[in-house]
Amino acid sequence: MGTMIVGVAAGGIPVSKARGARGRPSLDLTPATVSAPAPAFKKGRCATWSRNQGGSRGDIGSPVYQKGQRTRCKAVKSHSSTGKSADVLQPGILINYRKDDKHILALIMEPDGKKNWWIVDQRGRRFSLPARTVSLILPGGNFLVDDVQRFAAAAEAADMSLLEIAWAVAAEEPRSYSLPELAMLLFDEDHALPQYVTFCMLLHDEVYFKPAFKGGVWSFEPRSAEAVEVAEAAAAAEAAAAAAKAAFLEQFSAARAAAAKARPASVTAALAAWKQGPHWDRVAALLDFALTAPGKCPESIDSLARDTLLLLRRRPEPDVAVSVLTEAGLLRLHEPIPLLRAGRSAEQEFGTHLEKAAQAMLHSPPPDPDVCRRLDLTHLAVYTVDDASTTEVDDGLSVTTDEAGNRLLWVHVADPTRWITPGDVFDVEARNRSRTLYFPFGAVPMFPRVLAEGPFSLGGSSPSGGDQAAGTCCAFSVCASLNADGSLGAVVHLTPSTISVSHRLTYDEVDADLGLGPGMCQYEDLQLIYEAARLRRSWRVSRGCIDIDLPEPKLEVAADELDKARPAVTCTKLSQWESAARTMVAEMMILAGEAVGTVGAQQHLPLPYRGQEVPQLPPQEVLDALPEGPCRGYALRRCMTRSVIEPAPVRHASLALDAYVQFTSPIRRYSDIMTHFNLKAHLRGEPLPFPAPAICSITNSAVELNRELGRAEGDVSKYWAAEYLRQRGSCGWPALVLGWFRAELNLVAVTLEDLGLETIVKVKPHIDGVARRM
Repeated sequence: MGTMIVGVAAGGIPVSKARGARGRPSLDLTPATVSAPAPAFKKGRCATWSRNQGGSRGDIGSPVYQKGQRTRCKAVKSHSSTGKSADVLQPGILINYRKDDKHILALIMEPDGKKNWWIVDQRGRRFSLPARTVSLILPGGNFLVDDVQRFAAAAEAADMSLLEIAWAVAAEEPRSYSLPELAMLLFDEDHALPQYVTFCMLLHDEVYFKPAFKGGVWSFEPRSAEAVEVAEAAAAAEAAAAAAKAAFLEQFSAARAAAAKARPASVTAALAAWKQGPHWDRVAALLDFALTAPGKCPESIDSLARDTLLLLRRRPEPDVAVSVLTEAGLLRLHEPIPLLRAGRSAEQEFGTHLEKAAQAMLHSPPPDPDVCRRLDLTHLAVYTVDDASTTEVDDGLSVTTDEAGNRLLWVHVADPTRWITPGDVFDVEARNRSRTLYFPFGAVPMFPRVLAEGPFSLGGSSPSGGDQAAGTCCAFSVCASLNADGSLGAVVHLTPSTISVSHRLTYDEVDADLGLGPGMCQYEDLQLIYEAARLRRSWRVSRGCIDIDLPEPKLEVAADELDKARPAVTCTKLSQWESAARTMVAEMMILAGEAVGTVGAQQHLPLPYRGQEVPQLPPQEVLDALPEGPCRGYALRRCMTRSVIEPAPVRHASLALDAYVQFTSPIRRYSDIMTHFNLKAHLRGEPLPFPAPAICSITNSAVELNRELGRAEGDVSKYWAAEYLRQRGSCGWPALVLGWFRAELNLVAVTLEDLGLETIVKVKPHIDGVARRM
């Protein structure tokens, strides 16, 4: 025996690279001690153990394998009709069978009918195996169940580097080699154990030999030196990829463990740390896969993300990716996923170039294109009425009388088009965003916040170096009178203006003041405006307007609570028709929209006119049978048609107006920006920046975007409504049944009266004898 190079032991069976007389490694094949005779497999014949020169147990009647003998392993051919498989397969033989592309070692125990055999595999499982699935029969016989484990352990401990030695020898004489021949090359022995170890090594080899299975016989051909070089490079790359995967798994597991103990102080910082490391490509792919709208993730990123999830032993699905990233602290616990999938950020992020441009505008305001026409209205008392949390003030109200004593109603609207021009960076960004989004944790603005809450807003801080006095702001004002019946009288003014907000109030404050009545209230102007608003609504009702009287929930949660396990979320019921202040503001905004629409129609101006077809309402007797309020509002809402935007006047059935243009929210709605641009250009006698084809193109392209954004708003609100209820699982609330949602499924719509939350509930088809009459 020559010099020992390496020794590896498994299951008590040393596999060595000792050099024998012929310079090849040898395998210690000392069998396990047998303390009992093997069972008799044939009637009247007792099987006894015999030792071969190769060290395996010999089968009864089987040949004795001599060292150096060339043999060919037999395998059962599928669907054999000659009965040869029955001659070859017999109890006590070790076989290899294939299942799901895996090769498994087993011991044949006894027949199971004509085509199956009872076997015990290397996991100790006993079951019936079809003979056609056998892919290799090892020589010898009278093996025991313990031999299955012994052989498997030897194969597990085999040194794969030995194949390079065998290849170097075989490549000198390129041809197909049988399994026994390669076993002789590797171990100087070709009985069952070295053959099985060689077989397993060759199955795992992708570098040196090319396997073939033909006619029930395995053969192996040494690859060329060039092919081996290529395969070695591929194997090295695969090994590096495997090491990288292992390192990723280790780092990701550590991140999950750390996040389970304490959420990271900043998700942004956690992501930045990954971005600096070697595994950012996988994390970035997971983020894109999780937060991209279905079907829009690039194929390469989709593939890497799915591979990463499978590596983490998780289902390759976007929602699972969200869970995985959240567990690792790379998404917040209550991340607004629908918003992110709509392509927006909860942090209201704008590009660096936009932020720099906004700061530049604050320090160096552009010239006012309407400075010569801007009407000075700073002498008017201007009232803004909003929620307490509002930071973007779109509109304000005033009331005056003319020389004839007629009451004039003023609506002053924020004037962002004083600062931006069609086609500039802010206009393009606003067009792409379409509108401001509102969520329980805050708004995602259409413009950078320093502008939307600053010079664009009524009463916002004026930029340094501006051309307006301190405390004043630019506006676009509409002044109109009413006829005795509440219809629009004359449009007295439609002009850029300068105003000074004298009273900034909340809806609650105005409701309280209006409730005191004329003579007792603090703000008499608001009493006059409210009186005009009631007259306007009566006129619209007489023309068939449709009011949807349904309460709404106002859900609120602080943005810094989104990564807390139990965020402090509140829910407040809002109802426009129960609030005089909200009714007043809504009617004044509708009045301004009608005034602008009327002027546009008279001047044949292309504007984004909003309309709605007449809905198919239930018969009047059906509506009369429903109680006024939410139940009737729910029935009417189910009949409503979608609104449309056209460049020419179109009737708005729900508002009962012949021409209507949304004009009063230019900070948060891009269609209002187009209205402002076109009206100002018309007043200056300049070409309109948005002719009819441009209006159609922009509004049509925004339709699907606005629907997607609306779904995101709705889904996020539903999430926080569910979170609010989850935190109060033991509470109960009175609920009002609004009507059937899907009668055939026993689903009804209900509203939680104290919260304004609407949900769907399944009920029994008949409750206390009450039939389905809703």
